[in-house]
Amino acid sequence: MQDRNGSSSKLKVKKLLKIKGSSSFTAALLAIALGLIFGFIIMLFASPANSLPGFFTILTGGLQRLDDVIYFMVPILMTGLAVGFAFRMGLFNIGASGQYTMGMFFALYAGFMWKPPGNLHWLVCILAGLAGGMLWGLIPGIFKALLNVNEVITSIMFNYIGMYLVDMLIQSNAKMYVPTTTRTAYLPVSAQLPALGLSNSSANISIFFAIAIAVLLFIVLNHTIFGFELKATGFNKDASTYAGMNGKRNIILTMMIAGALAGLGGAFAILAPSTIPGSSMTYEPINIIAANGFNGIAVALLGNSHPIGIIFSALFISYIQRGGTLTSLYGYKPEIIDVVIAVIIYFSAFAMIMNIALGRFLARRKEKSAEKQGQEMKDAYQEVQEIDHVKEEV
Repeated sequence: MQDRNGSSSKLKVKKLLKIKGSSSFTAALLAIALGLIFGFIIMLFASPANSLPGFFTILTGGLQRLDDVIYFMVPILMTGLAVGFAFRMGLFNIGASGQYTMGMFFALYAGFMWKPPGNLHWLVCILAGLAGGMLWGLIPGIFKALLNVNEVITSIMFNYIGMYLVDMLIQSNAKMYVPTTTRTAYLPVSAQLPALGLSNSSANISIFFAIAIAVLLFIVLNHTIFGFELKATGFNKDASTYAGMNGKRNIILTMMIAGALAGLGGAFAILAPSTIPGSSMTYEPINIIAANGFNGIAVALLGNSHPIGIIFSALFISYIQRGGTLTSLYGYKPEIIDVVIAVIIYFSAFAMIMNIALGRFLARRKEKSAEKQGQEMKDAYQEVQEIDHVKEEV
């Protein structure tokens, strides 16, 4: 009885711990909770009187700007997918910023220089952005696959190369660049993505494309032979090659797909409609690496590199960023939210370890409880045996 109860409770806990989705979700929640608590402590030290209303604004401010939450969510969702997809293959794509910028430039170029017939202009611009990001992901992939050069080094260097190259190309194009405003000109309306119909909002149909791409990635990774081969190559390149898989081809394909995803993020960001009639989103070539690429790393880490998890982590990051920008009303610098996000990502690295430790603690508690219950039943059984023995003697 004792062994049966103890083993059954142990098996239940083990089954619970093996549910990766549940474990990752609780780990992310734990990291978010710890990050928010740490952020509140910082706000408390900076301005005790405004700490509560400021922290409440972080938590609820996004509800006042849901349209902006949707718009800013899409680029970091795509760069998050770019980082997470490569990470699933055992590659660290830290070049999402350069791929994002190159995709944005290709989309801009198609918007200004090409005039496709009908209502296909914005769709052609999206495809151009995809091609730009794919090109910028292809090069580190070739270096990794054929020359065994670490993708972290090449991809981060291509962030700078892409940034300077795009700034140079834009400033040298009279049709794209306006020197008096030091920005790109307004895109034609035909190149802008259709809006969602919200008043004074840049939210557009790219949110549907982004979510559909995330779901498609989930299906490919978990339910196709192609996805299995990519993951197998990421787990062990030599073993997958021995099993007949083309490891070099898979590495190149992985970086190309990751670059395409980041490039789509840049295209979706720049092709969004502006809230000012007759205008559009613009790009200012000021030699600064795109922050959305590095925000994508945070989104991927918080979402445990899972395509569906990345959707929710991108939504959360965009939500608290919008609330964080409103903390300036209480005297806080808007960068306070960057501190909170950084702490959340820092804790997310330890949250899985803490979650496993908690599971083991609960398993030991279950085991001890079962042992105690079994001992009590054994003692009760012995007492009954003794009573029966006394009765027989009487």
